[in-house]
Amino acid sequence: MQIVKLAQFKTTKRYKIIMKRSCQNYDALFPMVKKIMNDIEKNGDTAIKKYTKKFDGINIDNPKVSTNEIKTAYKKVSKQFLTALNQAISNITAVHQTQLPSSAEKIVKPTPGIKIWKKWQSIERVGLYVPGGKALYPSSVLMNGIPAKIAGCKNISIITPPRKDGTIAPEILVTANMIGIKNIYKIGGIQAIGALTYGTETIPKVDKIVGPGNAYVTVAKMIGLMSGKIAIDSPAGPSENLIIADNIANPKFVTADLMCDIEHGGDSAAILATTSNKLAEEVRRLIKKEINKFSTKNYIKQSIKKYSQIIIANSIKDCITFANDYAPEHIQIMTTNSKAIAKQITNAGSIFIGSYTCKSAGDYATGANHVLPTGGSAKMFSGLSVLDFVRLVEYQTCTKQGLKNIKKTIETFAEVENLPAHKYSCSIRFNQ
Repeated sequence: MQIVKLAQFKTTKRYKIIMKRSCQNYDALFPMVKKIMNDIEKNGDTAIKKYTKKFDGINIDNPKVSTNEIKTAYKKVSKQFLTALNQAISNITAVHQTQLPSSAEKIVKPTPGIKIWKKWQSIERVGLYVPGGKALYPSSVLMNGIPAKIAGCKNISIITPPRKDGTIAPEILVTANMIGIKNIYKIGGIQAIGALTYGTETIPKVDKIVGPGNAYVTVAKMIGLMSGKIAIDSPAGPSENLIIADNIANPKFVTADLMCDIEHGGDSAAILATTSNKLAEEVRRLIKKEINKFSTKNYIKQSIKKYSQIIIANSIKDCITFANDYAPEHIQIMTTNSKAIAKQITNAGSIFIGSYTCKSAGDYATGANHVLPTGGSAKMFSGLSVLDFVRLVEYQTCTKQGLKNIKKTIETFAEVENLPAHKYSCSIRFNQ
């Protein structure tokens, strides 16, 4: 992994590549992804099956997972997995239950005779994208599914890529079943997002799609959003992690967490921003030493070459400024006064404070959500929560006196905006 000085690095072409990371590929992907989405809208299941064969090499007759497949899955998972699953469910549920908005209808009376109140309503139909295929992510089932269930969504569909034999990993099926989700479909990639966006003969349309995915999935979600057919959570693309560390940081911990992030895939990104030359050199040495022990070493090597970097800054303040500009999915802080530094981070999906708050803890078991904004979108998006599955509906009522109290205001605005029917809809009520 390359080591660079921050001041000089900002003037280089690679700096722009690092800052944009995999997002720089999105524009190039749009035409191809749009063509596939249009085909799915027009041809439904026929197109779904065609692209699953083309991209995954799999023939899918019926994409929906059967009840028998779910039952059989329980026989194929270990007791150790079920124990881990129960703890993760407990922690994630505990954290997300605190996010549920109050259902109390607080009535506001801005003027005598007028009442305004709001009520939280769950989104009825939601689609949860769970990455899969070569990888296995039951944790993403939990991170998507638990907040949707807590929000009260009535129709929840999970869509996830099948394995080479056309099946879904038993851990995925058991996890979904454990949290009460039974509508599971064996489709991944662009075609999965297209199916949920437009609906097909076998896969129902949804109102919102959430969940992380690769660049193709992210672009497909954006196209679905632009079509006006669905809402989405955030651009949750390839994983990224930025570590701020000084001379007190344990280089073995830093190295482990950098590799932890970029083993997801070759488009992931890992950045170390440090004030310590010694730490930078030791982390680079350890990465070179440790990398080959992991079965995911090829992904790690690809990510290091593409979007990863060790940056030496003159001060922790410079590290903080860089971090807020980079706006990563994850930030880890391993420094003196780490809590004070965390308060100065304004742009991040999730902030991990202290040397023992490893990235994998947040990925699996602390209870925090791991579906987070990427590509710099943490500047304007939040991580997935219960709030992503609800909407605020407003109610209002006026008595005749209440309407009379605001009549002049209504008529004045209608005249200024040259909308005479607006004025008439109010005045007619007093001309009877």
